[in-house]
Amino acid sequence: MIIIIKNTELDCNEDGTILRKMKSGKWKEIPNRSNQSKGYNVILIEKKQYMRSQIIAHAFLEYSLDDKTKFIYHLDLDKLNCSKNNLEIKTRLQLAPPLCEDRRKAQISNH
Repeated sequence: MIIIIKNTELDCNEDGTILRKMKSGKWKEIPNRSNQSKGYNVILIEKKQYMRSQIIAHAFLEYSLDDKTKFIYHLDLDKLNCSKNNLEIKTRLQLAPPLCEDRRKAQISNH
C-alpha cells in the first residue's frame, strides 16, 4: 500500500517491509534492524522519527500517526516483527498489567 508521510512516498507491505521512493524515482527497501535504544526500527522522515510499527499500523490498521493516546503492541513481543498480523492498537490503560493478587493483598493489609 502506497502512503505519503510529509511528502515522502512509502510502499508498505503487510509483512512489515517498507520501501521508500527516492528522488531518482527508484524504490529502495528500508532495512528492518534495531536502530533505536529500546530495540525498535526507526525511520527518519523530514527530521522526524517514526517507528516502523507505527507506519505499518497507519497503512493497514487505521492508526493515526498524530494520536498520542494510542500505542502499538507487538503480539509476539518482538519489536522488529512489524507484520500487520503481529500488531494491535491499544490505549495506555489496555497496556497496563493488572494488579496481581499479592499486590492487592498488600494494599488491603496496609489500610
